[in-house]
Amino acid sequence: MKKQLGEYFGCVVKEKKLTGQLSLPIFMTLRNIRILEMNGTSFALIDITKESELTVAAMKKQQKKYEEVMQCPVAYEMEINSLSMRNAMVKNGIFFVNLPGNIFLPFLGIVLQNVYKKQCIGADKMMPATQMVFLELYFMGEGASVLKSEIAGRLHLTKTSITRATAQLEQMELIMQNKSGTEISIMRNSVPKKYYENAKRYLINPVQKIITVSREEIKDYGFKAGESALSMKTELNPPNIEEMAIYKGAEIIDQLEIMDSRYEEHSKCVKLQLWKYDPAYFAKDGIVDPISLTCTFKDNRDERIEMCLEELLEEK
Repeated sequence: MKKQLGEYFGCVVKEKKLTGQLSLPIFMTLRNIRILEMNGTSFALIDITKESELTVAAMKKQQKKYEEVMQCPVAYEMEINSLSMRNAMVKNGIFFVNLPGNIFLPFLGIVLQNVYKKQCIGADKMMPATQMVFLELYFMGEGASVLKSEIAGRLHLTKTSITRATAQLEQMELIMQNKSGTEISIMRNSVPKKYYENAKRYLINPVQKIITVSREEIKDYGFKAGESALSMKTELNPPNIEEMAIYKGAEIIDQLEIMDSRYEEHSKCVKLQLWKYDPAYFAKDGIVDPISLTCTFKDNRDERIEMCLEELLEEK
């Protein structure tokens, strides 16, 4: 990245370390943020290459917030897939770097070439949007199908996100797509148990970050998760500190005060998991869905928990 930028602009690109906390919504601080200096001008470069569901309106709004807090120009490192996408970014004044060939940094220089990255949909791990669609189909009735437009509306996914998600699921040989006129319907290609077994190696842990907050502040939000959820469905003992889950972009998160459980009564604390997709879509009776719950224990090696997870999935 630095070498390529330097070649385009004929200068040395320096990178500074980002220091201190940013007074921004937590989900905005979780991204990879670099401070680059070129020809005496510093700007922040924020990586959103894996966030295909972001709209131009959201990018513009977040860019403004970043610039207000960081007091410097802010650009996105992202994938530009078409001329129309690139034009929309330029029209809305959203700065971006998409190498090779497309750089929109008006404060330094502009390079716009008709070079675009093809949307290569990897089939090694599901994207968050893909896992949402997978779960929606998992919980549907036997032999049921749904229009892509309906599932996109239900899960609040953009047209780009639903297209990429269904393409990935098809590549993983988990779904069938049927076109009728202008509409496309999708359905599982097997019964739920086999569908899950075939998908297991592709599923991701939905947890992006865990913070500790006051039980009082979060009591009306979130869903039971982690060992707390597992203890409600199996004979596992509940953890000392209750565990809950919430979407990483939920507005309430910015109002929460992060605590240190070492210096607080455990009964007054909650370990809050910030999820890559909204657990509300699939939660039932205040508890996260069993498939997502199982995914949060992906790196767990506790035999006691593994037995409880097997028991949990047998119920489905």
